[in-house]
Amino acid sequence: MRKKGIALLLTGAVALAVAGCADNPEKSVVKEKNMDKMLEQAEGDRDASSYGQVKDEVRKKYETYQTKIEDKKLKVNVDVDAKVEIPETEKLSVYRVSAKKIKQSFLDRAREVLAPGVSLYDGSKNNARTKAVVAKDIRETQRYLEDAKKSGDKGISQEYSEEIGELKREYKKAPAKVNVTDYPLDNKIQSIKKLYDGKPDDTFYSWLHDLHGSGQVFYGVSDGKDENYYSMYLQNSENYGNCLRYNYNKHAYASSIHHADVGSDIPQLCPLEEGKEPDFAKAGVEGWEAGASKCVDNESLTISEQEAQGQVNDLLDKLGLQDYQCYQKGKYAQILGEDGREIKYRNVYRFLCLRTLDGVFVNNQAGFKLTDGLQGNQHVKKMWECEAVAVSVCDSGIVDFYYLSPLSINKTVVEKSKIKSFSEIKDTFEQMVVIENANNDSEAEEREPVSIKVTDVNLVYTRISEKDSFDTGLVVPVWNFEGTIVDEAISGKYGYEYEKKGNILSINAIDGSVINQELGY
Repeated sequence: MRKKGIALLLTGAVALAVAGCADNPEKSVVKEKNMDKMLEQAEGDRDASSYGQVKDEVRKKYETYQTKIEDKKLKVNVDVDAKVEIPETEKLSVYRVSAKKIKQSFLDRAREVLAPGVSLYDGSKNNARTKAVVAKDIRETQRYLEDAKKSGDKGISQEYSEEIGELKREYKKAPAKVNVTDYPLDNKIQSIKKLYDGKPDDTFYSWLHDLHGSGQVFYGVSDGKDENYYSMYLQNSENYGNCLRYNYNKHAYASSIHHADVGSDIPQLCPLEEGKEPDFAKAGVEGWEAGASKCVDNESLTISEQEAQGQVNDLLDKLGLQDYQCYQKGKYAQILGEDGREIKYRNVYRFLCLRTLDGVFVNNQAGFKLTDGLQGNQHVKKMWECEAVAVSVCDSGIVDFYYLSPLSINKTVVEKSKIKSFSEIKDTFEQMVVIENANNDSEAEEREPVSIKVTDVNLVYTRISEKDSFDTGLVVPVWNFEGTIVDEAISGKYGYEYEKKGNILSINAIDGSVINQELGY
């Protein structure tokens, strides 16, 4: 069986998920998405409320929000029993923002703070396809071939046989060894085009150039001779976003730290429950036998969560990221790699830190933006993912630092925004949560209902994208409805329990429109 990676959300170590794509019916609840009109409403819609009025409304009537919805036709059941959280601030505003490139000065500071005195070498050479790497791929593919033969799948067997043939030809040409110490770095951010033009036959730089075009990159690794493996990767990319990622461990280099997609690459994490082994399959790692995992013994976790958070706060201060605060924290098993079919992992505290404006978190789980399709005769794929800082800590110290999709706050567009009352917002939610999660397929009448439980409602800031500009947008107040979605139909189809935890629906607090995650507004 092929292995599949985990895509992790920036909230709660759950999968990045796009909301349902059911067509909107012609109901008054569906709001036209017009940025100019929204800003007019923010500045003084006579029917809107001040933030102070909404804060009083919530505290008097909606400290808890409870309701049940059962739509037999659309097969959606919703159970809401949620605490309504509203921030302690005097105002809500609207800000114009843009994607922020990561500067050389920040890279220098990050190297000094995270890996002081560590020499870094060209990380692309660490990914060289040596004979040992290719031989490992041959062994793994041979196992998959044997599984396919046992299952009687001739088509897959043929594919694996052909793949093994290609790998054997690659093995003959592959170098026996590549020493990264032969490729020192000047620790500068480089133009990808310049790197590609200098070595057009290098598969790594060719891959970078195809993805990022006119972007920038830095990729460094330590020599690993003392069994301390440091990796640091930075990209500034118009297509895939801007990020800096750092990893340290005593097992191996972070294998996917140079992944192009900014947000899909947060280290693979599985929530830990006291007294239980991590369940990687339930967390989203497919293709592994139950229990085929082992905690490494050279990276322990005996420090307290409070001590770990102190290290995180100190790191943010040293890196000049005082605008970020801890939004979510927990104890997790972090995958380091595998040995045969056994997952190697370590236990860590993971802290998700988000930007705050006016004392309000900028939680962008609803504002991810993706363009992927034909524009004219050319296929265009661009992403603008969620801003966050994710930090992992164990007894070894800071072992992961991920600085993702940072924002530039360019202008305050509306100083004191008007917003809709919560009673209007909840009415919109109760209609749209059913529509957004309805299944329109031909088997809808026979399928089990989608079961939704809403446990938290939060008023936060979210970045929404301007319709005609990919990398500029507005930060606006948004109501996030969070909880769990269980879909038995998907569970039965794919053979594992489908359970999505996190954001269920996000509604613009100014105009009452539902945020479409894929469009970003």
